Amino acid sequence: MQNNTISGLFIGQNLISLKSVDSSNNYLKNQLAKSKPLPEGTVILAEDQFAGRGQFENQWLSQPGKNLTFSILLFPVFLAPLKQFLLNIAVSLAINDIITSFIGCDCKIKWPNDIYFKDKKIGGVLIENILQGSKWKYAIVGIGINVNQLQFDDHIKNITSLSAILGKEIPLDTLLSALLVSINNRYNQLKGNDFDNHIQEYKKNLYRYESLHSYESNGLPFEGRITNIKPEGQIEITVGDEVKTFSLKEVKYL
Repeated sequence: MQNNTISGLFIGQNLISLKSVDSSNNYLKNQLAKSKPLPEGTVILAEDQFAGRGQFENQWLSQPGKNLTFSILLFPVFLAPLKQFLLNIAVSLAINDIITSFIGCDCKIKWPNDIYFKDKKIGGVLIENILQGSKWKYAIVGIGINVNQLQFDDHIKNITSLSAILGKEIPLDTLLSALLVSINNRYNQLKGNDFDNHIQEYKKNLYRYESLHSYESNGLPFEGRITNIKPEGQIEITVGDEVKTFSLKEVKYL
């Protein structure tokens, strides 16, 4: 284990690099369960994350040393627990800001928190919000970005990396520093109650926003347009003249 410091940042002031770990989210939760005091903004960076998780318990597969897999400890006590999806919006925007600066406007956020280039996934976020009753204990923000990996398992479809798109390798430390600065900025905006602007920016950068596409719910396919995201995290899809609201796991992209 190695401790590093990225100067001038609230997020990343305490950066712990691990050679190998099952999951950076799990490592952070285990440290907190042992009552080890860690400052807000602590980052756990994993060179090899051999049991990383994505949204809905999906596995995040990453070649050691090729990509960025890290977790951030936050205490978003200023945010009402019912509005916890706003943290997801801020983090997704922060990542999208930086990835867009590398690969351009074809970079979008796929609801709720995947980063897409055209129709291929380039990264994702898994936020674990830990509450005690109606109050926050902490949030662990797990992030995975495909950076320099060029080969993926055959069963994984619609996936790519920065290196595959740009045709060159990206220094991981350069990208990490940019991401931490961006997340730091977006998180501070969230602290300043910049909710409406974040929601509007999120929709503007949303994959498939306001265009007609195919979806599935309860085994039934349908066509519709994503027209809104609620602060609580639900997605609204307009089907004909009807607006349908879906929570996580209730709708599938086709």
